[in-house]
Amino acid sequence: MNETVLQEAMQQIQLRRYHARLEYEKRLEEVNRKIPPLAEINTKLARTSLILMDILRKGGDVRKQVEQLQDENLEAQHIAEQLLESSGYPTDYLDMHYICEKCQDTGYVNGCYCDCVRNLAASIGIAKMNQRAQMELSDFSQFSLEYYKGKTTDKNEDCYAHMCKVYNSCVSYADEFTKSSPSLLFYGGAGLGKTHLSLSIARKVIEKGYEVIYDSVINLLEQIEREHFSRENTEMDTQSLLLSVDLLILDDLGTEFSSSFNISALYNIINTRLNRGLPTIISTNLDYQGILRRYEERIVSRLFAVYKCMQFMGTDIRQMKKSKKQRKDDRNGFSDTGKNEVFHPELHDAEGGAEQA
Repeated sequence: MNETVLQEAMQQIQLRRYHARLEYEKRLEEVNRKIPPLAEINTKLARTSLILMDILRKGGDVRKQVEQLQDENLEAQHIAEQLLESSGYPTDYLDMHYICEKCQDTGYVNGCYCDCVRNLAASIGIAKMNQRAQMELSDFSQFSLEYYKGKTTDKNEDCYAHMCKVYNSCVSYADEFTKSSPSLLFYGGAGLGKTHLSLSIARKVIEKGYEVIYDSVINLLEQIEREHFSRENTEMDTQSLLLSVDLLILDDLGTEFSSSFNISALYNIINTRLNRGLPTIISTNLDYQGILRRYEERIVSRLFAVYKCMQFMGTDIRQMKKSKKQRKDDRNGFSDTGKNEVFHPELHDAEGGAEQA
């Protein structure tokens, strides 16, 4: 993990410790006010370090005096616990409550970064990477199957019946998601709902408390390449995050530049995550033959032999929405043929659902 992200994580860890101290002082003030005998004990315990320094300064039988001080403190703590309990407080009410007990929110264990720092740094890195993704714009409830009704494939397959199964499978996948869930391959033409359902899964999985990275293949591979060949410290180690995140969603496979570096990086991501048992969702507009022509056999075999494949069928929903809007504008006299219309699916309502198809 890059040092910049680690330092940001450390700042948050130190803030946790500061808040833990504030909360402790509030609890201490409360019980001292409500239980006067306890206030006397707490004052005495707080002076322990000063008493110890005085013992060491005066000399004499230091060992015996220190043992006596320890016994007195243990007895005082026992009485304090009894006073707390009799007043309706838990016996550990005046303990410091850290988020990470392992390092006590210092960020270090035996002079090394605690696991809590590395985990937090990974979360920060993932959040930075997901800033481009518009997960808030997609939800299962906004996905409409109406656009698939009455549509059939060239093999006379019912698109509506097929896409109902795909939709239900995606909902179940998100509901039942764990780190050992299977990997998925969404393939089919453009505008059929692959991105919308991918983002809907991402949103649901994040709500369940898992970490997700979502981005296009081309963006992620370009980031990895920049970091790989950069001579300067980059903000994060993208490849490490992709290999370890709970769920990785790669959108638009096949749009990236075909190079030996990209092919190698893509294979490493797919293969390493499979070896680690971590799920990945990949979407592409390519069909089986298109994937076979573009990628090496070692990638194709993993995608179609190990991933659960879901084919998307139907007619480009984006174009259907655009045509529908154009007809509506024509009826209302709003058509402006003198300008090129730019379609922004994210600005449309949930009527058709697959805004981010």
